[in-house]
Amino acid sequence: MKGFMIIAGLCGVFLLSGCEETKSVEWWTEHHDEAVKKEAECKKSGSDSQNCRNVKEANFRYQQLHAKEPNWSADADKVINGN
Repeated sequence: MKGFMIIAGLCGVFLLSGCEETKSVEWWTEHHDEAVKKEAECKKSGSDSQNCRNVKEANFRYQQLHAKEPNWSADADKVINGN
């Protein structure tokens, strides 16, 4: 019985150590550098965990918020002048 309890305890420790805390999209958005690293990790491993989905969404939102605005007049000048 004592051996069973030790084995059950060790299995529980191994199972819990493999779990990572799931962070929200908002958390990943606020910690962009970590989000970039985590997304690369997710792509490398092929994981589709909730954390990986959240980090992908957070990075998409970050890119949308920090997108370069097009300069329509400069683009039109290039077309008109052929530059």
